Amino acid sequence: MTPTSIGHKLTDTEIKYLCSKTSNVRGCYKLLKFDSRTANVDARGIAEVSVDLASNKANKTHSLLTSSVNATHDSRLKNIYKLCPNNYNDAIRNLKAIKNYQLSSAYKNIPSQVKDGYEEIKQCKKVYGEAISDRAHIKKKNPEF
Repeated sequence: MTPTSIGHKLTDTEIKYLCSKTSNVRGCYKLLKFDSRTANVDARGIAEVSVDLASNKANKTHSLLTSSVNATHDSRLKNIYKLCPNNYNDAIRNLKAIKNYQLSSAYKNIPSQVKDGYEEIKQCKKVYGEAISDRAHIKKKNPEF
């Protein structure tokens, strides 16, 4: 998103185009198109909604991970559950930074924060690729983020 794209309401075609730049096109479109906040927003508004959706998902997954550490008796899985909360903490920190950049118009910093947050969750996804059993369904939560 750039400051020059602020001001006109996004069309369905523009939302599809934005989502085509993601690794989960269908999920992105479904989230953005059917979130009531996106009905009358411009590019800045859709960015704010996207960050809010990602923050909510990251916070929920982080909570699930931390509660799963205490709930499982499988030591291998417990160790895996202990690794990813740090990744989600870092991703949440990056999303908070993006919110601050949006408020201060420091747009040039947003792409690096998005990439950093994505990389944190990608690392967590690699860890879960090794898990035999995943009772908390974290393997499904990572792509949702």
